[in-house]
Amino acid sequence: MKKLLGAGVAILALIAGHAAQAAWPEKPVKVIVPFKAGGTSDQVARAFQQAIEANDLLGQPLTIVNVGGHFSIGSRQVMEAEPDGYTFLLVHIALMGGQAGGMFDFGYRDFAPVAATGQFCVLPVVRKDSGIDSVDDLLKKAAEEPDTLLFGANLGAINHMAGIMLQNSEPDAKFRFVQIGGGTANFTALTGAQTNVSVLSGAEVLNFTRMPDGSDNPESQIKALAYTGPERLEKLPELPTLKELGRDVEFCIDSWWFAPKDTPQEAIDGMAAVLEKASATEQVKGFYEAQAFAPLFLKGEELKKSLDDTWTAIEPVAKQAAQK
Repeated sequence: MKKLLGAGVAILALIAGHAAQAAWPEKPVKVIVPFKAGGTSDQVARAFQQAIEANDLLGQPLTIVNVGGHFSIGSRQVMEAEPDGYTFLLVHIALMGGQAGGMFDFGYRDFAPVAATGQFCVLPVVRKDSGIDSVDDLLKKAAEEPDTLLFGANLGAINHMAGIMLQNSEPDAKFRFVQIGGGTANFTALTGAQTNVSVLSGAEVLNFTRMPDGSDNPESQIKALAYTGPERLEKLPELPTLKELGRDVEFCIDSWWFAPKDTPQEAIDGMAAVLEKASATEQVKGFYEAQAFAPLFLKGEELKKSLDDTWTAIEPVAKQAAQK
């Protein structure tokens, strides 16, 4: 009889555990994007929001909240939020850059990792009339005439770190990094001869150099020299990777989803499962295709290893960026 009662209690506990896990989410879920609306991270968040709602993957509303100003503000809000499983953060490698560069005193280890989705890489670009036709030309000039080529960047951010990695691939090369901003601002500065070089994302290069049908835009004033991805970009197959050119540079950016530390595991696992399902939808796959993203999904131990490996690679670059 005692054995039967014990077995019954165990079964009830198991059922209760499953019920508790299945209960998440019981109310709307909030995702904080620590950037203004319209940027890459905001577009990623809204592509996933559309896919989740269109396919009823969550069972509750998903709200995107943009927190402007420095991205550390929104990131800190999530870090300090109640770890109840209903607040998440969508950010990228800038979180590591800011920590390593001493811009703030917290980092990726102060959150619970949920998932990594999608990946975009960048391309060094110059004006067509620059007389620079290759990465070798660019870096040779940066070595022979150090600190004269103006590299448009958002100092301390993605394009700045990419520029430093490119510069470091050639002994004695040195760009003069100048504060411009994001992709559109750098395109404007480059075409207006305010700068000599910058990096843009694959989506930005396609937007600024191709017609809607994919053919070359004859009026474009810029040209890309190479690709920082592990393989050639499908939509720009003529461009070699930097590794093909003998330069050990690979710089791609994942979208990272985090929760506050001590968030219940069922919420982390539940959100990861929702994001994984959304990644397979036509909405997200279409977004990746249009934005020249590589499909990517990581969670669990694979995600933790990827974060640690990224930190190892980016920490010295970010520290170097902080000195510029």
